[in-house]
Amino acid sequence: MTAWVEVLVRMVDGPDLAVRGVIASENREFAPGSGTGWAGFAHQPPPQFTGTARRPGESTRRRVWRSGPKVRVEHADGSPILVSDGVTCWRFSGDDPVPIAAPASAIRYSGNGTHLLTRRPANDYAGDDFTRPAGPVRHATFLGRPVSEVDLAPPPRKLGPLVVRVDVETGLVLYQRAADGSVDEWTEFEVGGPFDDSLFSWSGPSRTAEEEHRQSVARGDEERAQRQRWFRENVTAIPLRTHVRMDLDVQYVHTYDDTGAFQASIGQRGLSGSLARRPRSAEPWELRWSGPVHRWSTARFDWALSLHDLVLTPESLREIQSQLHPGEEAGVS
Repeated sequence: MTAWVEVLVRMVDGPDLAVRGVIASENREFAPGSGTGWAGFAHQPPPQFTGTARRPGESTRRRVWRSGPKVRVEHADGSPILVSDGVTCWRFSGDDPVPIAAPASAIRYSGNGTHLLTRRPANDYAGDDFTRPAGPVRHATFLGRPVSEVDLAPPPRKLGPLVVRVDVETGLVLYQRAADGSVDEWTEFEVGGPFDDSLFSWSGPSRTAEEEHRQSVARGDEERAQRQRWFRENVTAIPLRTHVRMDLDVQYVHTYDDTGAFQASIGQRGLSGSLARRPRSAEPWELRWSGPVHRWSTARFDWALSLHDLVLTPESLREIQSQLHPGEEAGVS
C-alpha cells in the first residue's frame, strides 16, 4: 500500500515533465476564476491570472501546455488567455487583441481549474487546509493512467473531504472534487514534449500593466463625467440642498471627570460624530478629530461638535446648542 508521505513528496517535488491537455472545471459556488481579489506591495506588478472571470455554476474548458516555466492557456476556441516564455507573460482580456505584458513572476495559477497546472508549495502542507488524508491512499486509474486517490480532511471552517487523484508519474493532481460537488479535472492529459517555442511567445503589440491601469482610470473618469453631463442636461444643474432632521444618540462616553469635561461619540444610522466640553479656558484645545469642527463657549464651558464630513447650518447648530445648555448664550470659542 502506498503511504501518504510518498504521494505528498511526488506532489511537491515532481518530476516536472512537459504536459499538455484540457482542463475542465465546474464550480457550484463563487470561486477563484469567478472574480479574484488581490493585494500587492508597492512596485510589485499586479498578478496575471491563468483563469478568467465567470458566473457561479458555469462550466469551463481550457486547453493548456506547460514546459518548465513556459505556459500557455487557451479558451476552447483556441483564443489565448495567457502565454509565457518563462521570462515575460502576456495576459489577454475579453475581446481586446492587445495583451498586458508583465514579468513571468506575476503569473498566478488560479481560476477555471488551472491550478492543476502547478503544484502546491511544501509550506501549504504545514497548515490544515486539506493537507492530511482522511483515509488510506487508494490505487486507481484515471484517463488510462495510474493514479493515487486520497480523501483530504477539511479544516474546521470548511466542508469536506476533498477527493484528489494524483498522477503517479508526474505527481500532478489530475482530478479533485469538493464536498459541494465542484470538480476540477484534466479531461485530456499527455506527458512529454518538446513543444514548438511559438506556443509560448507573443510577437504582436502589447501594453504594460501600468499603461492598462492608466487607461482604466481614464475610462472610468470619462464615464463618470459623461453620466454627470447627462444628469445636468436632462435633470438639473442646480446643486440639490435640503434640511434633514436626525437623532444624535450618545454612542459612548470616552472620558469624563469632576470638572464636567467629557468626550463622547455621537451619531446614528451611518452618521458618526464627536461631542466634547471642558471648563472654559484660553489654552489650546487639541481634539484631533477628522472633519469640520464647530466650536463655541458658554459662561462656564468650551464646547466642540463634529459630525464627520457634515457641516451644520447655523440654524441646526443653534438647535443643538439649545438642547445642550438651554437658556445659556453660545459665543464664539
